Amino acid sequence: MKQKMWTEETIKTELREHGLRATTPRIAICLQLLQQHCHYNAQQLHEELSPHHPTMSPNTVYLTLNQLATVGLIRSFNVNGNTIFDSNTTTHDHAHCRHCNTLVDLPSTTKSLPKTPGKMSDWALEWGTRLWSGLCPDCKQVTDTTSR
Repeated sequence: MKQKMWTEETIKTELREHGLRATTPRIAICLQLLQQHCHYNAQQLHEELSPHHPTMSPNTVYLTLNQLATVGLIRSFNVNGNTIFDSNTTTHDHAHCRHCNTLVDLPSTTKSLPKTPGKMSDWALEWGTRLWSGLCPDCKQVTDTTSR
């Protein structure tokens, strides 16, 4: 799948098409999130943006991320009690390293949702993600060498 080219103008258009005003903070947040695929929590994104946008509050970042997720421009999911915002809205799973907190996408071989759990067959599910947890190759190697 070809990734969309995000510019300030395409972001303004996309925000308006989703019923959101194209404010300076929203544009800055979208540029950071959408120009490259990434995973952020609100605090991480605020820290990334604050050198260039010192007046942007953490609350503005948090509220904007939730608005973007609500309208479908990004996705959100939880890892260890933290809300993670994901700019990749295609169907995919995630792998999470429980030691270093690395989070990577696992591309789906199909465009359909993962198999619906039986008890949810009467739900109208719109999207889903699975989270696989363990040790990434680097942390596994360190664990393997220290346990010898």
